[in-house]
Amino acid sequence: MDELSKLSDIELKNKLAQLKEDLEDVENERSFIFKQSGMHVSSGKIVAQMEEFDAESKKLKECINECDEEIKNRGL
Repeated sequence: MDELSKLSDIELKNKLAQLKEDLEDVENERSFIFKQSGMHVSSGKIVAQMEEFDAESKKLKECINECDEEIKNRGL
């Protein structure tokens, strides 16, 4: 990710922390929503929502890996 190379060390570490926090939020939201037993939702909606959560998690994990690589390359 070219934009990461433009960040200062502190900005990069803050971005990594924010990405990890965002991932945790997405995983918590996914867990909360799918543990609701009293909700009646069509299976199509559940599948679509699962795919949305999974896509967002995957994207965040990729960004986290890119930040980790940039941090490693800088020797931080």
